[in-house]
Amino acid sequence: MSTVDERPTAQADEPEEPTNRPDSSYRLREWLSRPYVRHILLIFVILTLAIFPAAWLVIHLMNMSGAPASAVMYEIERTMFVFTIVSAPIMAITATVMLYSLLGWGRVHGEEPPMQESPALRSNPIAIYGWIGATSLLAAFLVIWGLVELARITEFSNGTTSANQQPNTRKAIDINVTGQQWVWTFEYPDQQKVTSDVLVVPIDVPLYFNVTSKDVIHNFWVVELGVKIDANPGAITNTGVTPNKLGTFNIRCAELCGLHHAYMETQIKVVTQEQFDAWVREMGGKRTV
Repeated sequence: MSTVDERPTAQADEPEEPTNRPDSSYRLREWLSRPYVRHILLIFVILTLAIFPAAWLVIHLMNMSGAPASAVMYEIERTMFVFTIVSAPIMAITATVMLYSLLGWGRVHGEEPPMQESPALRSNPIAIYGWIGATSLLAAFLVIWGLVELARITEFSNGTTSANQQPNTRKAIDINVTGQQWVWTFEYPDQQKVTSDVLVVPIDVPLYFNVTSKDVIHNFWVVELGVKIDANPGAITNTGVTPNKLGTFNIRCAELCGLHHAYMETQIKVVTQEQFDAWVREMGGKRTV
């Protein structure tokens, strides 16, 4: 009497499921137990902690010339600080893998593999989902932070609102900014068209810039106030800022515009209202309204 094997068999075109594959948590623990992984994690932690002070160094270097001198620049500095902190682990893991590839794996010689074979980490669900989750949270944080800061900076600069409709308690000073190879010219239309090659403005008064160029593309960059906008020939671009710190700060061209581009710079002097009115009278204009 014959018997029939009734056990299920795999289809001819379907591979059999392995019966001895360890679970994901075991594979992850096994990977973490390898000596080279412990070395990489140690280097990663050390580099991350070493990179964190760079956030304060970035702010210190930005403030050496007197920044922040406006709410816009304060927001820019804060964003630079936060982004440096957040990106420290990413920079650290990248540098760690590079260093260990050169100094660790790079010293291995011979034909035999330097470590035991095991399932690839890329097939481990815990590692995959953990990596996707961490990077997704990081990307979402950076996008949300960037959108919020962009809205705040736009609010402070009022770049899309005309000078006579600025939402401030004080009337904005309208300033026409003209770039040409290789100087900046500033005209004050409300002060009988006073013209100067140095920008003089009162503190805590909103400024509204009408920026253009006479020849090639320039970029109007008021460094410590966080203002940076293109000066295009035949067109006017607008932005604004409210200086909140007395002092003399830098204005530069941030667009390569020719042979003497590096020398296309001047100053902005933030003074008191009384000093500004006196300067306007000296230049033949009238007092600020």
